[in-house]
Amino acid sequence: MINKIKLNIISNRKLCENENLEKQIEKIFLAYERKIILKNFDIVAFTLREKDLNKNEYLKLIEKVYPICQKYKINLILHQNYDLNLDDKYKIDGIHLSYNIFKSLNENIKAELIKKYKRIGVSIHSLDEAKEVENLGASYVIAGHIFETDCKKGLKPRGLKFVEDLSSALTIPIFAIGGIDEKNSQSVIDSGAFSVCMMSNLMKY
Repeated sequence: MINKIKLNIISNRKLCENENLEKQIEKIFLAYERKIILKNFDIVAFTLREKDLNKNEYLKLIEKVYPICQKYKINLILHQNYDLNLDDKYKIDGIHLSYNIFKSLNENIKAELIKKYKRIGVSIHSLDEAKEVENLGASYVIAGHIFETDCKKGLKPRGLKFVEDLSSALTIPIFAIGGIDEKNSQSVIDSGAFSVCMMSNLMKY
């Protein structure tokens, strides 16, 4: 029995057909459940990343996406919007913040977020940032970008060495992002990542 690679799917409705995110994730989760795609993967989370939405639009999208995640037993992770007034019916597994937002939170807000969401993930782009957010109480980091990707055109990727350096310095899990696909993900895990993140190829599936 080979160990399945842990996968965090990151949303980007702009890449979906007709920008219909809920239809797209239903399609992905169903194909995954039927073992048509991602056979070597274990989806550990779905991160709702839609950065351009205002709070109300984002809340409306949670309403649509949450039942689909529940149906397929996939953990939903929110993104950036840490001051949402969420209904008690939502059992959200975590929240993901940018480095700058996470750093700016005072201790009380951070404690509230941990209580509410259990886990806070933070995006980092250097070893120093990673160590700093671990000390400040982050539950995991998302580190990127590892390989070349259209999302970061012209920016030099940090490569597998970055994952290795992080894994020897941190005790919290590392989620790697950037140009990762089914072919190269095992090399990312072998370099010390806990999980890989995928966006583009799945949003266009």
